[in-house]
Amino acid sequence: MAIAQPPISAPVADSVAAPYAPLLAAVLQTQKLITHHLNATLRPLGLSFARYEVLAMIVAANGPLPMVQIVRALDRHPTTIGTLIDGLEGSGLAVRATNRSDRRSTLVSVTDRGREVAVSATRALDALALVDPNIMSRLHDDLHHLLSATRRALTAAPGGQRIAAADLPGGRP
Repeated sequence: MAIAQPPISAPVADSVAAPYAPLLAAVLQTQKLITHHLNATLRPLGLSFARYEVLAMIVAANGPLPMVQIVRALDRHPTTIGTLIDGLEGSGLAVRATNRSDRRSTLVSVTDRGREVAVSATRALDALALVDPNIMSRLHDDLHHLLSATRRALTAAPGGQRIAAADLPGGRP
């Protein structure tokens, strides 16, 4: 299987380029490559990484989980989460039910098969060696700080209002 290569950045005049444009391009290209690799690893189990995130959260809940909690925790649009849960349901990995105590709320539960697939998927992801573990360790803190600062900057609206990430173009910052 061929490994996806990052697109080659087009040269940009120094007067036009943002000072961090090469860094931003590298972060986005790295994200694409990692996402492609994660999806390829999970594909034999019938999952994408996005579906795995939802499945892992449902498994960790140890009981029915309101969809709204998944939306908030994963910082995704409700339609996106609904579509991901549709896929999990279609594969027999999760089931939905109306919350008896609040009919406006939908609860999601993992099936026995879903729990088994989640364990297998977690093992497969844990076995990945994308890069040197020492590099990953050093980058972890820096990327966490970058993500936090970026979220703060992108979600601060004029007038002190906060914008939910799901309301931003593309659904996430």
